[in-house]
Amino acid sequence: MLDAVLFQTQIIVGRELRQKEHTWIKALSDRVQKQEMRELLERVHSLKQKFDRELADSVLEVSIEANWEIVEELRGDDSMCKALLEIMEPEINKIVESKVQKSILNAVRSFRDLGADDKRIQEILVKNYELTPEEAIQYL
Repeated sequence: MLDAVLFQTQIIVGRELRQKEHTWIKALSDRVQKQEMRELLERVHSLKQKFDRELADSVLEVSIEANWEIVEELRGDDSMCKALLEIMEPEINKIVESKVQKSILNAVRSFRDLGADDKRIQEILVKNYELTPEEAIQYL
């Protein structure tokens, strides 16, 4: 039998923690109540420092995945839906930007397959994707 453990261990009993003092730890549970999720979203929304937001977003991501039913209920609440969207906006914007770039690259390949030259492709990208000529050149 081993008398020592590989690393120090601490057991946290979530239901014994006070919500106001331990919001972030309690959020990691799969037993978050609707009001607790609201409070968590409000706390995340109130953070202004980039690093704090990134850490909070990590906790929020775990909490949302573990408590999906609660999040689904909150989606019907306009104020909570707006808060969720604002919190997730940077991530949503990254996804949208990535999809737009892939779309443009696919269009460029298609135009090349049809025999269009770079000058014509650039004109089409400027017109249809509202790019500047300089931005369009980057896709060629």
